[in-house]
Amino acid sequence: MIRVVLAVALSVALLGASLPAAERAERDRNAAVATDELEDLARVADRLAAENDPVVPSATPATATVVVAPPAPTLTDGGRIVVADGRLAWVPATGDNRSADPAARLRTPAPLVLADRTRLRLALVRTDDGPVVRVRRARRARVD
Repeated sequence: MIRVVLAVALSVALLGASLPAAERAERDRNAAVATDELEDLARVADRLAAENDPVVPSATPATATVVVAPPAPTLTDGGRIVVADGRLAWVPATGDNRSADPAARLRTPAPLVLADRTRLRLALVRTDDGPVVRVRRARRARVD
């Protein structure tokens, strides 16, 4: 009986000692995965702006569709990918924010906060301030 109690106590102590390292490793992994997603989105926006001519918003613009997949948390609280005017950011519940800076100017009707795999539609349009890439959720926004 004492051996069982000691084995359980030792197992709990080892788990408690290793849990912070596992959480830190997952936070680092989530940040790396989210940064890759942000850089892919920035690359698509930049390519759309470089390879096409902007049109007035009432015309049919050049478009691209991209699926953004924020990392799924297991040990940590996870985070969100935020797409807003000129801002692509990973905002974790704990840890440092990460961001990507596209060369193309981004515009959204409202900040997009992505927690699940989401399909985004990018469109290159001309505004009074010059060409911008308009980012919106695609009609079927959630991807299973």
